[in-house]
Amino acid sequence: MEEIFKITDRISVLRDGQYRGTLETANTNEAEVTQLMIGRALDLTRAARQHEFGEMALEVRGLSCGKLFQDVSFTLQRGEVLGFYGLVGAGRTEIAETLFGLRDPSGGKIFLDGVETKISSPADAISKGISLVPEDRKAQGLVLGMNCKDNMTLPQVSDLKAGPFVAEGAEIAIFDQYRDRLDIRTPGWKQLVGNLSGGNQQKIVIGKWLSMHPNVLIVDEPTRGIDVGSKSEIHNLIRSLAAQGYAIIVISSEMPEVLHVSDRIVAMYAGRVMRTFTCDEVTEDNLIQAISGISIEIGT
Repeated sequence: MEEIFKITDRISVLRDGQYRGTLETANTNEAEVTQLMIGRALDLTRAARQHEFGEMALEVRGLSCGKLFQDVSFTLQRGEVLGFYGLVGAGRTEIAETLFGLRDPSGGKIFLDGVETKISSPADAISKGISLVPEDRKAQGLVLGMNCKDNMTLPQVSDLKAGPFVAEGAEIAIFDQYRDRLDIRTPGWKQLVGNLSGGNQQKIVIGKWLSMHPNVLIVDEPTRGIDVGSKSEIHNLIRSLAAQGYAIIVISSEMPEVLHVSDRIVAMYAGRVMRTFTCDEVTEDNLIQAISGISIEIGT
């Protein structure tokens, strides 16, 4: 969108294969173009918290992983969305990968439901209720040549057997449940995931992990490569899941996104937590300062 406003004189908009109009770039703004694109106004304001947080789901104390990140500490309650924001190389994704068992920590402790635990592999993380929606859904989150049903049930296929065979009826039931719950737009479960839009692909990945009933859901770059209308749907979905009691970590490179969906924001710089903001105290200015290494968090 930023590029369009920089280089164009006029902007023509299409939605659902139909021409919606042309605007003079100098006489319009992003909000007007977005409304024409998706058929409604897009609200990215920070909404007041509508529910109380529950018990502590996750606590991390002094977690380190070599030179990737050091001495990272934070807490996450049920019903809370904890955002992680920082520049490329700040260590955000590496923290998620460590919590999911893809990396071995060099120090620190992890507590799930108040009990110290060690996570040795992704299978171990899944068994302990931690799920990860990766930043690259096509390379890490989906098998593009498989259909929607098989992608949705892949992590639990060994539990859906009828004798030596996979119980296809049980798989279809899971797919139907989360297709309806997440409003996944597809002709049916036989559709190849590679043929879906980016937003619907992301919903398949999220549904795959929700069907495992996780205690902690980590979503890395939730709307990367997704159109503006689907972004709004994913944001609303994250807030809705939090209201249902899910403990959610959101990692994002987009400031408006992390400001919009998060209850608290962990600002990182060069592998360290600089400051943790509540939604009441965070501003664009102090968040930029923190991720630039200007202000260090004092205390816990």
